[in-house]
Amino acid sequence: MTDPDTHPDTDTDVPRAGARVDLGPGALVAAIAVLVLLLAAVLPWTGLGASGWEVVLGEPGVTGLPRLFGTLAVVFGVIGSAVCLSTRRWPAVFVTAAGCTITSVTGLWAVWSQNTSAGNGPGAGLFLALLAMIVLAGRWAGYAISRR
Repeated sequence: MTDPDTHPDTDTDVPRAGARVDLGPGALVAAIAVLVLLLAAVLPWTGLGASGWEVVLGEPGVTGLPRLFGTLAVVFGVIGSAVCLSTRRWPAVFVTAAGCTITSVTGLWAVWSQNTSAGNGPGAGLFLALLAMIVLAGRWAGYAISRR
């Protein structure tokens, strides 16, 4: 009896687009990283004291890169990860892996922009959010390239 979620051709071990991903115990790591990302949203992201939520919602005086990073972190880090954890579908995993990777690079730029702008530099929340996004990017990319 064949599994309906696997590709019927034995020469290529590529899962179908609708196939489910076996997350295993790594799902807990992703879930904890999402919680850390949500915690980072209440901590200060800028030297001016703006929290992550204030940055995303358009706090005056915040430059564009932290705002872009915050928005992408919410979209791919929180919403994308929640979709992946609940549906376990390959298309969602691939999109979330790519989005988290792009968000991680944007986060590095956001830290750099806070170091080079007027103010006291990046806040602890920005560093914590960047770390959580790097963990999520690695976790989802690992699932995206695996053939489990």
